[in-house]
Amino acid sequence: MPFQIVRQPVASPLSFSRSDDAAILTQAAVLLATGAQLRGDNKRFRLAPAGISSGSAPLLDEDLKLLGLPALAESPGRIDSAHNRQLLFSRYKLPIPTQAVLTETAIEDKNVFGDVARIHFSEGSSKSAIDMMELCLRHPNELVRVSAAAAYSEHSSELDRLVRILEAGTRSAENLLRSISATALSFAAPDHPRLREMQGIAGRPGATGAGDTTMLIHGTWAQNSPWWQPGGDFHTYILQSVRPDLYSKPDRFGWSGGYSDAARTLAATDLVSWVQNHNEQGLDLITHSHGGNVAFLATQNGLDLGELILLSCPVHVPKYQPDMAHVHKKVVSIRVHFDLVILADRGGQRFNFPGISENVLPIWFDHFATHNPDVWRQQNVPAMI
Repeated sequence: MPFQIVRQPVASPLSFSRSDDAAILTQAAVLLATGAQLRGDNKRFRLAPAGISSGSAPLLDEDLKLLGLPALAESPGRIDSAHNRQLLFSRYKLPIPTQAVLTETAIEDKNVFGDVARIHFSEGSSKSAIDMMELCLRHPNELVRVSAAAAYSEHSSELDRLVRILEAGTRSAENLLRSISATALSFAAPDHPRLREMQGIAGRPGATGAGDTTMLIHGTWAQNSPWWQPGGDFHTYILQSVRPDLYSKPDRFGWSGGYSDAARTLAATDLVSWVQNHNEQGLDLITHSHGGNVAFLATQNGLDLGELILLSCPVHVPKYQPDMAHVHKKVVSIRVHFDLVILADRGGQRFNFPGISENVLPIWFDHFATHNPDVWRQQNVPAMI
């Protein structure tokens, strides 16, 4: 079952004492944000080369304030996880796990998670953050476990156990959980065979002549997802209610969906070739997630676009940015607050780039809400584009 749309996060640390969707998603956000704080992600964005617009930081002050997260200094490095876990589990009178069963037994007592969260929100130290991550690896909810593993992956001395949690998460039927898991796994174990298994290879279609003028481009891991393909819910909605010129032929453009710069670069080259073969220079694109960065690279390769619509696009300027000389109408970005997948991706949450207009929906956490037809209807997204 997909998570419900969240219009307001749960006040932290209260979320750690609850198990409804809003609370679970808030817990995931707290953990991913805490990992980003310890990595110093905001500092990295602020140190962009002089004169280059870097986009906004991954952690926006107004969102952190709503979550109530304490400020954290950058972590000095990996800790001795086994020693820390022994002290932590003794404090909470929990059975100290052996090496063979580090992640198998969930902690069912919600009071444990509520208590460790209250301590962290009160102390705001790297030690309290590590303790919260460690205990949440045994949370009954898989999204919380995955978020803890993603946050902890550069601070724990036991990377293998975190990789096991993330790999298991990539097999979830829940889209948000699966995407966070795969994105975090790409950082923790970039050569993991599961990532190659998830990456399909898109064929290169032949020319059919000039046709329609709007096209959907999917993001990472979504090459086989139905939503963007003819008959899928979002494709059908856009075709029937927003853009009747939406490209719907079998030879539509697709790409591997691989989570790497190389995959996006190849996709951009293929997109330029597809447009040339189809005589579609100047077409409009509606892109999701890193599909937007594929489009950016294509403009740098000389692709002329009309309108470029970016749905939940991670900000990685200056690595990925449009050549505005090749965008002849406008660039519109539509996103949610505190996107969990973008947090796992370590990207920025807003564009601060000339020519890109930002629209933030009154929705939190859900990377995929921006291609939900119900959200488009309820929030009147067509009026934004």
